[in-house]
Amino acid sequence: MLGLVAMPRQGESPRRTRGLLGGRSDRVVSRVLDAAVIELGREGYACLRLDQVASRAGVNKTTVYRRWPSRAALVTALVERLRAPLRVSPLPDTGRLEGDLVEAFSRRAAVGRTGEGRAWARLLEERHRPEVEAIIGAAVDERGAQWRAMVARATARGELPAGTEPRLVLDLVRATVDGGVLGNSRRLDRAWVVLAVRTVVAGARAGALVSWRTSPPVSGVKVSRVRRGFPPGPPTRPAPAPPGRGTASGRASPRRPGSRGRGSAPSAPGTSPGRGRRR
Repeated sequence: MLGLVAMPRQGESPRRTRGLLGGRSDRVVSRVLDAAVIELGREGYACLRLDQVASRAGVNKTTVYRRWPSRAALVTALVERLRAPLRVSPLPDTGRLEGDLVEAFSRRAAVGRTGEGRAWARLLEERHRPEVEAIIGAAVDERGAQWRAMVARATARGELPAGTEPRLVLDLVRATVDGGVLGNSRRLDRAWVVLAVRTVVAGARAGALVSWRTSPPVSGVKVSRVRRGFPPGPPTRPAPAPPGRGTASGRASPRRPGSRGRGSAPSAPGTSPGRGRRR
């Protein structure tokens, strides 16, 4: 028995929103998404225009609007395309945290130099926009959980102290790696990644990145400093008061109104207090 197929009404053309029907349609979709990657990396989400994408892809803009009626729909399809390689290439699991981090951040740097990496970076910069958050929020959270699991496995193996905060480890490695590239205006090399990873892991092994939730508050240290995961500094002492006049301790001795200092003569009428009349 043949399945039923819904026929379009008279005067209504069939609408293909997915554009994944094979043959020429696949080629059109690929060209449009390739163009969207370039335009998104150059303009960002807020300034992305579908007519510019169509012009770069060499297709009519009605072809783009037929499949992706809005900017959000096009970028959603693009994000699904960007996530596809991540599903088949999980983060490394070498059995050692240093090896995992070096390999993972080397891959990240290689992807960041591609058009897809630049487009993804622009989306991350605009994640504060509700529309962008709705598109990439779930993907970012899912991938972030995989990165944090890498550090959690190292803690479970005993490489790091219990309570080490995975987010702090990853943020410090990322800041060190990215800062070295921006500061030297050069391409990222593996030696710099190794140095950054070893430096951060050494601090984590020393307990510098243990979460404040698992360590007791340190006496004399502000809670905000412990919350950030930084080791407590030495207790501060109040600055000494500037030396005053009147006593050896630097504090001026209190004097009652109308009283005279020791050894001072009574002031004569018409003269300032503490001074006698010249004779």
